[in-house]
Amino acid sequence: MMDEQSSWLIDQINQLKDKQVKYEDRAFLSALKQVVIEQSTRTDQIQHELDGRLWNHDKW
Repeated sequence: MMDEQSSWLIDQINQLKDKQVKYEDRAFLSALKQVVIEQSTRTDQIQHELDGRLWNHDKW
């Protein structure tokens, strides 16, 4: 699940990418988009892991 900031950033990247003429610039923005998506996914996974650990009654 992507948060609001990540969604906004991806929208901005897509808009910039659509305006680029040079292949290198489009490739850079595509890679940047993948990094943002991966970072959002990892943040979500870490949050779920933290929630799970906090609610693990065996470790209380």
